[in-house]
Amino acid sequence: MTAIFKSLYAIGLTSLLATPLAYGETKGLAHCGGLFLLDADTKELSGTFCNVADTAHSGKYSVFASFSHYRIDGLWKDGWELSLSSNRTIGSAGIQADFRNITFSVAASSLPALKSSVTIHTADSSLYAAALVERGAPELATIRWESENENDEVHLIEGDWNSQYLRKGFTAGARFAGNELAAGLQHIGTTPYNAKREYFIKDSSRIWLWNAQYAHHFETSELDFYYAGASADVNIFGNTWRDNSTKRFMFVPLDASLHYGSVQWEKETFGFDARGIKADIHMERNKKRFFETFAPNRLLPVSIMQTLSFSFLQKNFLVDADVDLSAVMLGGHVNPQFEITTHTKVSPRIDLHGYYTYDEIEVNRTSSTTSFIGYSAQNDSMSWMLESYGLVAGLGITLERETQGILRNLSLFASAAQIIPLKTDYTERTETPERTPATPPEGTTPAKNKNAGLESGGIFRSGFAAHFGASIRF
Repeated sequence: MTAIFKSLYAIGLTSLLATPLAYGETKGLAHCGGLFLLDADTKELSGTFCNVADTAHSGKYSVFASFSHYRIDGLWKDGWELSLSSNRTIGSAGIQADFRNITFSVAASSLPALKSSVTIHTADSSLYAAALVERGAPELATIRWESENENDEVHLIEGDWNSQYLRKGFTAGARFAGNELAAGLQHIGTTPYNAKREYFIKDSSRIWLWNAQYAHHFETSELDFYYAGASADVNIFGNTWRDNSTKRFMFVPLDASLHYGSVQWEKETFGFDARGIKADIHMERNKKRFFETFAPNRLLPVSIMQTLSFSFLQKNFLVDADVDLSAVMLGGHVNPQFEITTHTKVSPRIDLHGYYTYDEIEVNRTSSTTSFIGYSAQNDSMSWMLESYGLVAGLGITLERETQGILRNLSLFASAAQIIPLKTDYTERTETPERTPATPPEGTTPAKNKNAGLESGGIFRSGFAAHFGASIRF
């Protein structure tokens, strides 16, 4: 359930930021938000952000800048603690030159990243085509694994995930007779590189992104169709730097696909929409040496490994995994407008959607041990299933002051949304079949099922989102 609403919130926020804002010669926007999808004792996922942006125009040229801060936290406990966190402050600035049939843009950010784009269009922009190239080397996140047993030889693994990427994209569109068409294609490729740190994470990825949109503007309403898809081939490596050499202790190959679609119809004071998302992630084990999913024996120096040659740390782990996420939402909103004064109006908004989601994770793990007298392996099967339906309720308000001449124009907005499950079935299953013939059989551990639901940290934590902002023209 959490993945669908994270995706819907992110896409909705992206749409908000991409909407043209008519502020005049100088425009500014400041907004903050938070998304709290899960807050349980063993699982957590949340994020917050703040952004300030401004654009100044002078003839054919525009200068823009932004300053943003975001934080993302994830946690999973299961006899150990695995956490992912990203806490970044990013500043960016750029310049754009807009001529009769061509527009150039260059922007740089502190990720660090550098992006340039060129757009060819007709004089009235009824036809356009754009291409962009972006290169960057951001620090994506910090990944931390910690054992509950402080006496383990490997008690803590903590490494930064850095990536070097090259993004290329192409977009084309047309506007005619109340219709709008647009389509885009992007490719992102990352290059792994070694860092001289005790632990570090890197990846080699090939990602394709595509989208298409059609909108028709009626006299007092608008109908919009949108589709976005993604296909990714991602290889994540965990490495350790020791004794002037790099050793690989983790290899996670992922094949992923994502499909998202929406239909929206909006009138002046109300609207209806339907949205759906489908995501599939597959991880297949690689039996080649040095490509084990997890090989803890490579985490220690050779001198220690010689004394622990018969210990648990001689185990290697091979993992197959399948993740299926799907959800649909259907509902609408009402946002009437009321004039407080001649130049000031307020617009309250009420959103109500129904949702259904089915998410499933299946993991098959082989733990293999090599010792002086032979080889043994144990297979474990684990699965997590979540099926839920309910409501997503939202409230919002916008206050706008519109004036003429050189007086200030001000807009303030705030919104909040809450997931309200009506029924949730959550099942965990763990099964350990007999060992391989290399060792005496030890029987089968019965499968364990539990439908305990999701532990919540409060109605305003799990499945809660908030967004606040202000814009001004001067």
